[in-house]
Amino acid sequence: MRPEDLTVDIRSRTPWEALDLGLALIQQHRRAVYAAWLTALLPALALAAILGTVLGEFFGNSEGSSPQWRWQWQLAILVLWWLKPFYDRVLLLVLSRAVFGEMLRWRAVLRAFPDIFWRSGLLRDLSWRRFNPLRSFHIPVWQLEGLKEKARRRRFQVLGRNASGTAFSLLFVCSIFEQALFLGALIFVYILIPPEFASSSFEAFFSESAWPTALISAGFLFAISTIEPLYAAAGFSLYLNRRAELEGWDIELGFRTLAARLEQENSREKMAA
Repeated sequence: MRPEDLTVDIRSRTPWEALDLGLALIQQHRRAVYAAWLTALLPALALAAILGTVLGEFFGNSEGSSPQWRWQWQLAILVLWWLKPFYDRVLLLVLSRAVFGEMLRWRAVLRAFPDIFWRSGLLRDLSWRRFNPLRSFHIPVWQLEGLKEKARRRRFQVLGRNASGTAFSLLFVCSIFEQALFLGALIFVYILIPPEFASSSFEAFFSESAWPTALISAGFLFAISTIEPLYAAAGFSLYLNRRAELEGWDIELGFRTLAARLEQENSREKMAA
């Protein structure tokens, strides 16, 4: 990372202002971000469908269990939710290049999948570190700095000062908004259903047949597709802000600008002489 190549305004920000920068990154690079999102989500959907079908047959055939289709949808949603660390890394790949003026296309994102799987700590985040509340803030250290274990732990400690609390709050707030969007989508669909086709009970309506369960999955995809890119971008911008503070990027850029201006003035004086 070279601060002079950054396309975002580097200045001293509070942690919460840094999260706003993440929203601005999504707005500025939305095409590249959502192209990468679909590139990550479509294989995850295929994997979720396969695992949901295979495991749904096992659980659905158990005596006294729920219908097989219900197990399939529930397990598929669980797989999609569990793979969030993978989505975050794909989004970070695009955003970390975009802030330096390089826009990755979906083919380049696909070619980067092996590195994401084996060199970014993804396997840990899909196993015992899946419930790490600081995931969005730690992933950039894993993926962008390539440090060894001890150096990485020290880096987490240094960067986490004055930022860990904000990263935890980011997870909490995004979880609340994701659940609100999910429930809102379900209620909206239920309201649009004609009364003669809807059950008198909201819970019964979504448990009587398979197609309402498909609507639940669609609502879940809508919620994570809206919130998860914001979560990944805000965590990355918080990481950038901490590095800028610790390494004095704004001061360095100020001196570089001043040096360039003095050089231009000296050139003009020589030409005038």
